[in-house]
Amino acid sequence: MSALTITQTRSGSVCIVALAGRIDSTNATEVSRVLTQLISSGESSILVDMGGVLYLTSAAFRALLVAADAAGQQTAKLALCSLGGHARELFEMGGLLDVFTIYSSREDAFRQFGGPPRMLSPQ
Repeated sequence: MSALTITQTRSGSVCIVALAGRIDSTNATEVSRVLTQLISSGESSILVDMGGVLYLTSAAFRALLVAADAAGQQTAKLALCSLGGHARELFEMGGLLDVFTIYSSREDAFRQFGGPPRMLSPQ
């Protein structure tokens, strides 16, 4: 059994929500609640790190779709990263890879998504 853990951190202006374990009908409402609460509280950039997700059901997809809809209504950015293995296969089978903005890693997301500023070498 792999219970779901939800961890929130911040990197610059991006709120990172790391999910780990199983997301199913017993805990998907918690995922939805956390994400929609962040959006309604004014977070404008949310990155959901799916790297630790071992398994997910349609309830998980519903929670993510609800959050994406809420983000769109508030003009917030919501993206996923580190989606791999079985979870990625389920996104593919469900035709959801094009529904979400998905980055291969946190680093890739920060490059594209407006993460922390980079230190530039003096010219």
